[in-house]
Amino acid sequence: MLITINYSEIEDQLILPYQLLKIAIFEETKYLFEERPRIINKWHKEAYQMTEDEFRNQYPPNGMSPSFKALYFFLTEGLYFQKNITKYMIREAVLRYSDTINANISSFLYNEFPEEVNHSLNEKTIDQTMEQDYLFTSMDNDYHMIRKIVAKKNEFKERGAGQLAADLIDNKGNFRGMAELRPTQTTDFALQQDQEDLWMKLIDSAYNALDEWTADLFDLITYLWLVSPKNNEGYIEFHSNDALRLRQIQYSEENAKELVIRERDRFNIMKRVVALSSMWVSLSEGKIVTQKDKQYDFQDFKQMFDIGAIRVAYDKNSGEAQGIYALQIKPTSILTPLINASSQMIGLLHIKIFQYSHQTQKEHKRLLRYIDRQWKMRIRLKSKMTQPFKIATLLKEMDVPIRYNWSDKKDKLENVLDDFKTDGVIKDWEYAESFDETVVGKKGWYKDWVNYSIIIYPTDNLLEGYKENINLSSQAILDPTILEKINKMSQNNILLQTEVNEKLASNSNSELKEPASTVEEKNEQTKTLKIEQQAFNLDAKEDIKLSPESMKDMIDGLNMSIRKTAEEIGISHTTLSRYLRKENKRQNNKNDEKMLKWLKENTK
Repeated sequence: MLITINYSEIEDQLILPYQLLKIAIFEETKYLFEERPRIINKWHKEAYQMTEDEFRNQYPPNGMSPSFKALYFFLTEGLYFQKNITKYMIREAVLRYSDTINANISSFLYNEFPEEVNHSLNEKTIDQTMEQDYLFTSMDNDYHMIRKIVAKKNEFKERGAGQLAADLIDNKGNFRGMAELRPTQTTDFALQQDQEDLWMKLIDSAYNALDEWTADLFDLITYLWLVSPKNNEGYIEFHSNDALRLRQIQYSEENAKELVIRERDRFNIMKRVVALSSMWVSLSEGKIVTQKDKQYDFQDFKQMFDIGAIRVAYDKNSGEAQGIYALQIKPTSILTPLINASSQMIGLLHIKIFQYSHQTQKEHKRLLRYIDRQWKMRIRLKSKMTQPFKIATLLKEMDVPIRYNWSDKKDKLENVLDDFKTDGVIKDWEYAESFDETVVGKKGWYKDWVNYSIIIYPTDNLLEGYKENINLSSQAILDPTILEKINKMSQNNILLQTEVNEKLASNSNSELKEPASTVEEKNEQTKTLKIEQQAFNLDAKEDIKLSPESMKDMIDGLNMSIRKTAEEIGISHTTLSRYLRKENKRQNNKNDEKMLKWLKENTK
């Protein structure tokens, strides 16, 4: 039976019967999947059609789309258990928990729509990161020490039968612990034979994967763990696209999400992620340990990252496994204290770090990490941002190869700083003291030069980023019971069984038996990288003001799609979507001017 109804005529406060509840769930969530038409088309049929079984039982039937059924139960059983639900309540829940919804029905989508293997749950976060030019990372000393060791393959030496280990040395030269490479043979998720073969290839290449690119991925994964919704076991999803997009392997700006990807690109990403999960660390908990007793004190090694389920792409024709596109990952207790969202050591790292080559621009990466870290320290300690850097210190952090003579080292440092200025990483740089260039090359000239200092000026963008008050706490786990059951069912790509649904519905002891008002109260604790956008008035003489509400009203009034509107305005579709949902981290004056102009042109 086909339901014919004008959704806009349903009142916001009307208590919805089953057939209207299905429609409301579809209509209020479809914008989350507007770029994925196969999902939208299938869900539309599920929402607007009723089987005889559905009509009789007023309950989702066994044959319903698994992903739409999971979505239905997440909202009705997970959020509003045993509550009368209105259109308004559905809309508010979707606005507040959009990322969590996406994360917790993703496994159903992957199994139901094979093409979803290319879709990353972190797409919106990566969009925002690229727009703001920075990601969040820990500036903690121990975190910095561990990140440096994952880039230094040559530091690992054989200790014992086939065991590779490296010393952890802090920034003062003190021995603080040890790192060991222990290849992880399996994940926590059962693998098929062809998936096991792919995994073992990654394991075999773990040692050779330790380099500056691995350090970049270390930062990216911990950043995503800070800001992304987690499942009931604390895992986030990491997709190879997340790293590849930040490296800007793209066809053109006009089609910025169209990645030029080879399977080798994905393999190179994933082998480094597996290398990170194969790293075990033991720290001295702040104590300085002497060389003679270091072997005695370090027995309590902990793995840095845990790996959960993996997502594999298969060839459409042969059915053979092509490669691992995504996986579930989480930091363990050795790292979580260092990257805690409430830590005062969370700072900003420029995304250009991902675009410098890990082969030919290692010095760029190392110096950029150091400078960004120092600026965070200065802000935290309220020191002068333009306090000069000693040249000797900058060269040490760059770790310029020993084959370079002093003239080459000087050129290398100055060229890197010039690149930083050109790339917008720094505003400018200059010598703190007057330096006579004519002495370069003369005997012993470098002995004076290396003790000179350089002033490096931060960009206005960096300073603005530190001024903003951003809540880094991830979205809370809403209902461990229902999410756990959803996860279990997704593993085998089976339908949500009626027996399980009945257990969920009858779970009167659910911790989430809460009214809608409780959901509203939780909102303040569960925002992720979202701040309220203010109305932007570019011309005080005009009555028309730009705001997400005025834009939405105009788009609805013209009966236009967001994509078509974005094309007319001259901005990207994702930028407009984020603006309407009030998810832009900060205002972009150029985009605001374009939107205000469009508003004025369409106002009669």
